[in-house]
Amino acid sequence: MPQNLAWLIEKQVIITHLVGDIPLEESQAVNLEMAAYLDAGAPPVHILADIKQMGRFPLNLIAARKTTTYLQHPNLGYIAVYGASGITSSFVQMLMGLAGVKARFVRDYAEGIAYLAQHDRRIKAALEAGTIPTQA
Repeated sequence: MPQNLAWLIEKQVIITHLVGDIPLEESQAVNLEMAAYLDAGAPPVHILADIKQMGRFPLNLIAARKTTTYLQHPNLGYIAVYGASGITSSFVQMLMGLAGVKARFVRDYAEGIAYLAQHDRRIKAALEAGTIPTQA
């Protein structure tokens, strides 16, 4: 599986690491797994995505949009993405723009979690309490 998901903050922030190539056939499984996390969360559920190790992915924007339906999930909050190369960043920004997602590309984990904390007091409180790491 090219994606590893876990709760960074239980039911509030999903952390995902995309690793290796992501063939279109596997995109649907990734989508279903993400949707299951969003279903189980306490909205809004935010995503911190590490794509440093992501390889190739389908450049078909229409197919990608069809296999990323979780981006329209009603529980989805903000998304912070870090580790993107130039072409990856451009493609993902187009995809998220088409989906109307509140997303930002950041330099690293620390900037990503700070971005999410700006938009959700629960994350800010967890950072202040030291219950989540400030660095990856």
